[in-house]
Parts: sequence; C-alpha cells; structure tokens
Amino acid sequence: MATRKVLRHRSTIRAHSVIGATKWSNYDFENCIHTILCSLRIGFDPRTEQGPTAAGKAVTTPNIPGVVAAGTKVERIWTTTTTSADGLIAALDGTLLLPQQGASIISKADKDGKLTVFLEDTNGAGGLAIDSMGRYIAVERTIPRVRMLLPERKVLVDSYEGKPLEGASDIVADKKGGVYVTEGRKTPPTSAVYYINSAGRVTRVISDVDRANGIQLSPDGKTLYIGDTSGQFLLAYDVQSDGTATRRRNFAKLADGQQRGADGLTVDAAGRLYVATGIGVQVFSPEGQHLGTIPSTRQVTTVAFAGPDKKTFYFIGRGTDGPGGEGPNARSLYKVAMLAQGFKGRAK
Repeated sequence: MATRKVLRHRSTIRAHSVIGATKWSNYDFENCIHTILCSLRIGFDPRTEQGPTAAGKAVTTPNIPGVVAAGTKVERIWTTTTTSADGLIAALDGTLLLPQQGASIISKADKDGKLTVFLEDTNGAGGLAIDSMGRYIAVERTIPRVRMLLPERKVLVDSYEGKPLEGASDIVADKKGGVYVTEGRKTPPTSAVYYINSAGRVTRVISDVDRANGIQLSPDGKTLYIGDTSGQFLLAYDVQSDGTATRRRNFAKLADGQQRGADGLTVDAAGRLYVATGIGVQVFSPEGQHLGTIPSTRQVTTVAFAGPDKKTFYFIGRGTDGPGGEGPNARSLYKVAMLAQGFKGRAK
C-alpha cells in the first residue's frame, strides 16, 4: 500500500508538469493518472490489451418485432480495464471503429473483437463522426475540442465566444457537411449543443437542456434527438435549413423504471431510435413508443450498427469481470445479430 501511495504521488507531480496551465476536468485528470499508473506495468501496451470474453452471465434478447428475434445472444467480444471505450461508429465500409480515450487511439474492431490501431494521438477522442465529405471529425476530451482527424488534422472548435470549451460529449454529422456537438459544462448553461457548418461557422443552437449527452439525427435529417442524462425524457427538436434547432419537445419517456441516464444514441433504417441506458438498449419507434429493451448486465454508454450490411448491433457496457473490472476505464464490447438494419445514409 505504501508503494502505491508513492507511485500515485509521483504520477500526480508528473501529470501536473504535463498539464501546465491547461484546464482539465476531474474526469480527464483521473484518466491521466490511471493511464500513467497502468503504463508502469512492464510490457503493458494499452493498444493491444484485450481481456477475457468468455466469462459473465449469458444474456439473450426478448422478441422485439422487426428489430431482433427472441433468444438472440448478447455476446461479449472484447474487454479492457485500462483504455476505456466510447463513441462507437461504423466506417464507410462498415468496419466498427472504437475510440479508446484512455489510450488516445481509435481502433478498428473485427466481428470477433480483435482490435487493430487505426488512428493515434487523438487527445482522448471519445466520439467520432464521418461527414458527407468523408472527413473524420472527433470530439476530444483531454483538452476539450472538436478536431478533424482525416484527411488532415485541424482543430475546428476549441472555444466559443472567447471562452474555452468545458467538455466534449458526443457528435453527429448531417447531410450538408455540418456536425452537431454536445458539450458538458461546469458553468451556466450546464450543457450546450453546437452546430458547425460546412464552412466552419460555429453556432450554439441549444442551451436549454440540463445535461445534453447523446445526440442523433433522424434518417431524413429533419429531427435532432438529444439524450438528457439527468432527465427521464428523450428530447427532440426540428432542424432548420441553417442548422438551428427549434420546437423542443419530449419525444419519449425512458421505460422499465429508468428515471435518468440516457447516453449514446443511434437510429436504424426504419427510423427507430436506440438509446443507451443503465439496464440495456431501449428501442423506440419514430413516434416515441417504447418497443422493447435489449438487455445488458452493465450500464450501456454507446451504441452503433456496423458490418457490411449494418445488421450487427454493437454496444459498450461499463466495467468487466476480474481484477480492475470496476475501475473507471473498464469497459466491455458486445454484439447482437439483428433483424433491423442500420441507416446506410450516414456512418451513424
């Protein structure tokens, strides 16, 4: 125990020297300390760590008509205790992309959960969008900002009205070369949504949500969905031609007794909305009716369709089994064979 305290103290000093005057959130600072401590392990490489996948209680789905057949296996295919994982999205060829903010990399994951590094030095990217021009744009969390990673590296937003961004939660691209970004904040407003148009102009379009987190567009791009993590309702807005969002309304109420906790979102080709929650993935019709829940033994944070035909559904759950399995960066990746097909008009 004494050795651990000494190591933590030395790592803290080192982290302060690296951080300098940059303002980091408590989450990012703890993430930095965790990564430094993990890197002290001989032979450790956060890019290649893969935990056991066979352990854990078997979980199957209920019948959700048109979505998933009854008894379909919810299969865990990858785990980590160090790199974290968030912001799942399909690449243009259907390959699953997995941002690992604890290691500042984005990996490609095959159908069996084998990872290969795709992008490095991502500044803790935890969300990714691929826009209509083929640009890969990330929300980065170590130093909060929005940055293009491909085909070139370019910071798009790191401040608004002269003040630095305070967080970077999620991102979705529209059909016009623009992206919507959610920001968690410590000062009023407590969260915000920004629209960055194709010319790089930034507008704060939403500031009336307590904790805007997951964000998604309907397949036709006319409705913007927001997961308000602190509330029990999923929110919807009408998208205007200039990218602004109007007519806020409650789209759906979380089901199965969930009073809060909506996280990542995605849609399928039929316009159904899939919502990461504490008990699994809740599925809603385009009209906001709860259709059923894909169960998970762990709190779900991010969801995506991927694969060549976009008929495999993936999600990340917090934690895993074994030593370190309940640590801040522990995550598990699951897949489900679906009847529904993901929307092919966007990467996500």
